[in-house]
Amino acid sequence: MVYNFHLLFSNSLGEDFDSSKSSGSLSIEEDVGINCASFPVTLIYQNNQDRNVTLATDREFTVPSDNQRWIFTVENVISFAWETQSGKISYRFLAEATEDIFRFWLYHIVLPIYFSIGQVYKFLHTGAVEIADKSVLFMAPSHGGKSTLTDYFLQRGHPLITDDKMATFEKEGEYYAVPSHPYHRPFRTVEVLGHLCENPATQIRPIHAIYILEKSEPEAQIVIRRLKGIEKFSRLHEGGEMNFSFFTPQYVTYLAGLANRVNVYEITVPHDMERLEEVYQTIKEHTNLN
Repeated sequence: MVYNFHLLFSNSLGEDFDSSKSSGSLSIEEDVGINCASFPVTLIYQNNQDRNVTLATDREFTVPSDNQRWIFTVENVISFAWETQSGKISYRFLAEATEDIFRFWLYHIVLPIYFSIGQVYKFLHTGAVEIADKSVLFMAPSHGGKSTLTDYFLQRGHPLITDDKMATFEKEGEYYAVPSHPYHRPFRTVEVLGHLCENPATQIRPIHAIYILEKSEPEAQIVIRRLKGIEKFSRLHEGGEMNFSFFTPQYVTYLAGLANRVNVYEITVPHDMERLEEVYQTIKEHTNLN
């Protein structure tokens, strides 16, 4: 079973990189003794995937704490429990759980939360593929077309880096994209794991470019515009993911560094499925030239 974000840093960044926070030793184990109501501090209570969801912890959270305990509960479905940076996530099936639902919540939701709270990765809300061994990210608002465009690239043989939540980290001024789980959901059906991608990315690579999709009229020209300054940072900030309030200063600093290092472009995307090939060819050519 692939638990995702699974590549060891030492395999691609050299033995000198501190891999103590990598996910290579992460274990996922069943524990029927998880007490869903045992933690006093509730951080999130919301409707997600038509389910009531709670993230709770055993104390107030202001700075990272290696032994801080967490419980993420999907009401009547499943509970996950862990300690910060422990390398282990326990789970307990509840009345409405199935294996597929378990894998959906683990891959798409819980692991990004685990890695965010443990400060292993910073996440962006983006689809991402490889173009000629370059990591290229697609950002857009909800229903903005990033999943459709990502799927189009996959259909043409490009490796999938991530479907929706992009794990990133910085080392010596370089910002890297970490391959996610090998599932893709071009249409956001509730609690569906997605299609297994036959060609997932297998290496951690520097982020080459980020394209922010801007919907335009069906007959509009496809235009790529390089973003600069505050506009560049603001558009990146809109694509943040798993940005818990207690990490806001660190996250803003991280995004500022990313904005200074990585090229970010706005591309107008005509609202016409028949023109996706044009968009695809335009991005591919632009990436190969830059």
